[in-house]
Amino acid sequence: MRHLFCLFFIILSFAVTAQPANSQKIVTASVLVNDKIAPDPQQILSALRSDWKMKPDSINISDKTLVFSVAGATVMLAHLDYPVEAAEVQAAASISWLWKNAGPEIAKHQSQVVISILGSSSKALDLYKVLTKVAAATLEKTNSSGVFLNSQYVVSSKPFFTAGARNMMQEQSLPVYCWIYFGMLQENNLNSGYTYGMAEFGKEDMEIFHSEHSVQEVHAALYDATQSIIQYNLQLKDGQEVATGEGFKIPVKRMKGQMLEGEVLRLQY
Repeated sequence: MRHLFCLFFIILSFAVTAQPANSQKIVTASVLVNDKIAPDPQQILSALRSDWKMKPDSINISDKTLVFSVAGATVMLAHLDYPVEAAEVQAAASISWLWKNAGPEIAKHQSQVVISILGSSSKALDLYKVLTKVAAATLEKTNSSGVFLNSQYVVSSKPFFTAGARNMMQEQSLPVYCWIYFGMLQENNLNSGYTYGMAEFGKEDMEIFHSEHSVQEVHAALYDATQSIIQYNLQLKDGQEVATGEGFKIPVKRMKGQMLEGEVLRLQY
């Protein structure tokens, strides 16, 4: 895809850190812009300082790109005057249940701001927090419709994403809906659910398969487990338990996925 090649050259040009290359991680997102106007870098920097309590340093502004450093990370924004590949983003829109009209809304975008955060692979949560703040500031300073995370096939509307970012900052609540996809299936009155994207945090995806619990209960169990695992950097092993928000402890078993490829953590719920 064109934006990945562009991003590759940006990273080669600006990603200079003191860390070994094999310890680094890059997290990315695309802000979907409904016109071809490049964002004003100074407006984004001002918003990051005043609204998102960030302290950009080592700032480099060039044609359609903004690069700066924050504690533990290098941040890169590049405005690309063409939309995200339609098939890719519409595939994510077709499975989005939190953004019901994602398809037609996403179809309006004409360009994108690719945001990349480079830092230590051991600090994935911190990198995603930085990504979320930078994406929210970019959303607010552009004529945009939402954010697309292609690694997780997650699309979030502008109001939903910015609300999640503010809750993260003000209430310390992780916006996992903006980072992880939650799928739900129903068959013969049995409910199943799964996560997709936990690999971004060095974790295994989870499934609940053919549960007699309600759709809402299955979803809540997966959501609570996701919050806990990411927040506290848990590495669950076969036979351990994960706690829900209601205090229930659910046994976990590693096995071949029924809804996902490879091995997953099956919540025995």
